[in-house]
Amino acid sequence: MKNRMRYMYVVVSLLACVGVLFGCDDDKEVLGTPSITISSFTPSEGLPGTEVTISASGFGTEAKVFFNETEVSDYVSRSGNSIVVRVPDNASSGKIGIIDGNAFGFSVQDFSFIPSALIEGLSETQAPVGSTIVINGRNFFDVGVENITVMFGSVKATVISATSTAITVIVPEGVESGHITVRFADIQTVTGPEFTVGVVVVEVPDYYFDMKNFEAGEGSFGVGDDGFVGSTKRGAYLVYPFTVEVDGNYEVNAQTATNQGYACYLNMDMGTDMDELAKRAPNTDLSQVMLKQGWSTLEDHTYGPFKLKAGTQYYLRMYFWAEGTSWAGNAGNVVLHYADDQSVEGINVGGGLAYNIYQNDFNEGTSLLPFAESWAWDPCYIKVAEQCAEFYYNHAALEADNRRERRGCEVTCDFKTTTEGWYGFKVFLPEGKFPMDEGGIIIAQIFNRGCRNSWAGHLSIDEGTLKLSHRHALIDPVIGTVGKLETNKWYSVVVHFKAGRNNKGRLRVWLGDDMSEDKPAYDSGNCNFGFGHWIDDDTLDDTGNNSECTGYNGTYDALGCKFGLYVSNKVDITIRFDDLKALEGNPAGAFNIVKPGN
Repeated sequence: MKNRMRYMYVVVSLLACVGVLFGCDDDKEVLGTPSITISSFTPSEGLPGTEVTISASGFGTEAKVFFNETEVSDYVSRSGNSIVVRVPDNASSGKIGIIDGNAFGFSVQDFSFIPSALIEGLSETQAPVGSTIVINGRNFFDVGVENITVMFGSVKATVISATSTAITVIVPEGVESGHITVRFADIQTVTGPEFTVGVVVVEVPDYYFDMKNFEAGEGSFGVGDDGFVGSTKRGAYLVYPFTVEVDGNYEVNAQTATNQGYACYLNMDMGTDMDELAKRAPNTDLSQVMLKQGWSTLEDHTYGPFKLKAGTQYYLRMYFWAEGTSWAGNAGNVVLHYADDQSVEGINVGGGLAYNIYQNDFNEGTSLLPFAESWAWDPCYIKVAEQCAEFYYNHAALEADNRRERRGCEVTCDFKTTTEGWYGFKVFLPEGKFPMDEGGIIIAQIFNRGCRNSWAGHLSIDEGTLKLSHRHALIDPVIGTVGKLETNKWYSVVVHFKAGRNNKGRLRVWLGDDMSEDKPAYDSGNCNFGFGHWIDDDTLDDTGNNSECTGYNGTYDALGCKFGLYVSNKVDITIRFDDLKALEGNPAGAFNIVKPGN
């Protein structure tokens, strides 16, 4: 058929010449006369598959259409003066021709054929997310990178560069294995081969921490020749420096052992500021219970994954905590391992919060962490129940053994400030279990830690009224009234206190659900608050350099915290706390940070 089309072109050319040189003989019919007239066609250009409508006359139902020398195979419709066809795949620019038996005709104008873009292959048919791959092919349209859309299934990729034969893209997050498609503006969308999401296989050796090589530490602990940290007490920690050579998610593996019957925890946390990390309140999500199995039975623990960057100086803090008395457990064989699963979102490791807060909303599990029993001797107890912390005091135990440790049940934590602090919590007085006719029931303390170990302030409930008592020395306190309480109702409480001498101290308390920072229920105004040794009028001395301060709690003065019940009343008492927070210092937004429910 192509040969016939070429023949017709030759015939048309010869007939044109004969017409010019010799004129025409109207009485004589010439075989192959161009008796089909093509008046127009639309559109004037197109890709393979484009529908073209040809307006013509003098053809029959068997007429054949050609684009240059390529015969059409897909006829959409025919009528008396119109043929609709699809442009064949291998067409080329040139005349449109119609042949019907010996009759033929050609368009006056040329049809512009647009070659179809074709994806011939990928530089990699399998690669991990974030990799750069090249889509190879031909006839890629020059529409600009911003007008080329590459899809990995339903996920759009970032196009880096494009030429007529290559498009470079980045394998996007969330991609799934499947076909790649490329859209060139509104011109054409083409489908390429299948792509498979690969997994990066990275060989990263484990990093083994030398337990003796800690850079900072505090509290009671010892490191044995076996590489285990032992003789630990509640609040002890060790900090180890390290770096990694490969970006990625890392897990910390450790082994522990304890013979203690109460809940003991090992906490593993990371940071980029060693001093900040050392003082950071323990994150309950990074704490795991060390089960009582004996000192010789090792238990495996895994923490993380932590998201780390190569070359960054990091610090690992190993922190011990106990909910009973002070002794905790042993830990060793601490290893940093490149996580097998790199697809999960790791914990970002940085400098931590701009403030240090101890908190527990008691919504998950039964742990009090980061709080622990200061004392709660049986039959008194502290437990997490119904997503809150319940404290029970039994007066018969005090009658039988009138020691200070028997006077209630309280929790404490590592909270320590030399300047200011905030408390926030909800409190509930169960009807029939909390005596509203009793006085002097202390429920929260601001405790002056150090060589003059005693309370500096406390919240108490006196015949159903919440009161704040505060003092600047071991003398009678100033007592302020906060507000009335009822049973079987949750109350939100916020406390702010500022240590100070020479009238530089201050205490404020808020009560109720509609509290506003500018409207405390009680405000002491400027006062003297806290006692011991001072660095200046606003700061207690916790440097440990004061030779005069050698009392019960070491060579420093600071304010600590206690929550629960401290009483000597001759009646059983139950109280509940929720959303318990203790914030060190006075950072921006402190009121809202500790406000219950935030």
